[in-house]
Amino acid sequence: MIQMALFLPLVFGGVASALWREQNRKQRASVVLSPYFPQPVLPSDQESSNEISKEVTIIDDTAEVLHGQRVSLMALAFSGSGALVFSPFTLASIPLLSYSTYYFLNTIHRSNAKRKKSALTIFELASVAGTIVTGRYLLLSTLLAFSFSIRKWALQAGNLTSIGMGKAFDPSFQKIWVLRNETEVEIDKSELQHDDIAVLHTGDIIRMNGEVVKGEGMVEQFAMTGFLQVVPKQKGDPVFTYTKIAAGDLFVKYS
Repeated sequence: MIQMALFLPLVFGGVASALWREQNRKQRASVVLSPYFPQPVLPSDQESSNEISKEVTIIDDTAEVLHGQRVSLMALAFSGSGALVFSPFTLASIPLLSYSTYYFLNTIHRSNAKRKKSALTIFELASVAGTIVTGRYLLLSTLLAFSFSIRKWALQAGNLTSIGMGKAFDPSFQKIWVLRNETEVEIDKSELQHDDIAVLHTGDIIRMNGEVVKGEGMVEQFAMTGFLQVVPKQKGDPVFTYTKIAAGDLFVKYS
């Protein structure tokens, strides 16, 4: 059993890291929007707009869920290694688990009322609480990884439904506009090269997961509330398959 004098600092360290990241994320996610939201107003349009604007914080649920999944998988690797190979690895999993648990609870908090009261959510909460009380770190990391994965798939399904199943299987969906020799050319997705930069304009649908390398805009994507929302995107931000450019121009390197 891990001594409390060592356990508590590890737990608090993980929670403190989560809170620090949350604060930075909120500052970065603040965007000026028209009061007639969801009609988006880009930050660059703020000064030229005659409308009274307001500052809001928009959470990119897909990015947050993917982040939670990655951290929980890291915790799973350490807790599994500690249980099966070398017990001190379990110590490394504790701050990761407290970090993941914070984001797990935060994700549930952002969900709509129906999901909060669902049998699956109640089961998840009870299971997570039980594993924390009993100190079963391997089981806790497994539960968290599973929970984040389920939510990731649900968000992807929501994005796909929003554009229509027929659109996703349309042959034209396999075509991508990329920048080559400073010229936009249309190619088949199978011809995409590792250094190609996709060019996306308002109304375009993102074909693959990737990262914005230039430009700024708003992307329409599914949220934990069960509805579509527009999320600001700029250099360094991830973008996801089956989401739509609501405003702006983005240059994206697909992964």
